[in-house]
Order: sequence, then structure tokens, then C-alpha cells
Amino acid sequence: MKTTKSKPISPAQLRALHAVCRTANMNEEDRHSMIFSFTSGRTSSSKDLTFDEARILISRLNTQEDERIRNYMRKEGAKLCRAIYALSFDISFLNKGFSSDNEDEKQMNLAKLNVFSRSRSKARKNISQMSLEELTDFKSQLEAIARKEYNED
Repeated sequence: MKTTKSKPISPAQLRALHAVCRTANMNEEDRHSMIFSFTSGRTSSSKDLTFDEARILISRLNTQEDERIRNYMRKEGAKLCRAIYALSFDISFLNKGFSSDNEDEKQMNLAKLNVFSRSRSKARKNISQMSLEELTDFKSQLEAIARKEYNED
């Protein structure tokens, strides 16, 4: 069985490490500092990492990037859901003329919005189950309906 403990970083790992660092908006100084910390002061150069160190570091950075992406998508999804809910108050057959003063009214308004999205949206599902792309499409659909109603008044 081959040991990779002292094997140097591979060219593919070096490219992958630099790509992950660029994606994380890490400049050269930050990257060197991170490597220095990761190797407990042994080196600050990515070229001096071992194969195993590079594998672990790339895996950790990818996990952090995945979490950052998930957080971004959650925030953007929540923002789109709020915008869709607000738009529903401009559309007569949804929530126009209704309030959202208490939790029961809010739940009723959301239920009407979900019934509409399940039957009339491209995604055919509740807004809480839609992807960012589906939410964006549904928001555009509601904006068009609201514009049409506004122009008819």
C-alpha cells in the first residue's frame, strides 16, 4: 500500500486549491496565512503542502463554500418569498383588500397564495418548496398579473 503522507501536492490539487481560494475571494496573503495556520507554521506555500494536507484542506474549503452557498440561497429564497407575499396584496383574486394583522390572517393569505402557486405557477408547488429559479419565475408571473390589473384600473 502506497503512503501519501510525505508525497507532495499534485498539480491537480494545486490548481484545485487555488481555484477554491479564488472562489472564496481569498487573496494571496490570506491564502498564505491560512496555509501557515493549517500546517501549524510548517509552511505558508501551497507548493510545500503534502498530498494528504492538500486533500484535507481542499475538502474543508469546499465544505465551507457549500455552506456559504446554502446560506446565500436561504437568504435569497426568503427575500423572494417576502416579495411574492407582498405582491399578492396587489392582486385582486389573491390577497388584495385583506390584511395580515395577526397570525391567522397571515396563514390564510399564505394558503391562498400556495393554492394559486400549485394550480397556476410553472412549478406547480407551494412557494416554500420552490427553488430560487422557480421563485423568480413565480415572482415575475405575479408582477405581470399585478401590472395588468393596475393598467385595467
